[in-house]
Amino acid sequence: MMLHSLTAAAALLASLFAPAGPQQGAPTARFDPGSLPALDLSPGQGVVANVDGGYRSDPAVRRKLADIMGEAAGREGAAQEAEMRQIVLSGRAVAEYEKVAPQLGYSANDAIDGLAFYMLAQWGVANDHRPDITRAQAAGVRRQAAGAFARVADQVNSDALRQEFGEMLMIQGAIMAGTHEAALRSGDSTALARYAEMARRGGRQIFQADPVDILLTDDGFRHR
Repeated sequence: MMLHSLTAAAALLASLFAPAGPQQGAPTARFDPGSLPALDLSPGQGVVANVDGGYRSDPAVRRKLADIMGEAAGREGAAQEAEMRQIVLSGRAVAEYEKVAPQLGYSANDAIDGLAFYMLAQWGVANDHRPDITRAQAAGVRRQAAGAFARVADQVNSDALRQEFGEMLMIQGAIMAGTHEAALRSGDSTALARYAEMARRGGRQIFQADPVDILLTDDGFRHR
């Protein structure tokens, strides 16, 4: 179910969250991820109060998201556009996230959990991480994701916007993690190295640092 080329997935985040003008139908996310505050990697990060990333899923939003993500993937070619639209509309990638989410202590229909999962996938692929991620580590990252989300929550202040934000990240995280896992199973070291380099490039935007210089701990991500 993964794109034949990870390039499409790795490039989507920057293009999909570009500022948008008024549109018909379901609204789309309207912030550039470059404006997402750098994660607070200092010790003692606390729980952010009064931040809710939950949403009620609407099929109309997913159809709109398929258009947006399909168009972005189409820059790689018509086959990639068709595949991405099918992935989004079928719900397969979100379903893959929902299989993993309970193991991490995450929930469906929550944009903060989607952001945390995306960050774990980005970091994991960049570092060719193979051990299981513990619930304590996932909880630490979730706290950091809540802190970052709180600072842009006013830009995704409806169910539709939170669904687009959350599902976009869930889909990209599932693509990255799934493609990495497939390369591991096939023993394709060349693909693993290529995916890691792509994830390192994308991860610098999220972590404001090279992901290989970041550790995953029970308190979340920390500088080495």
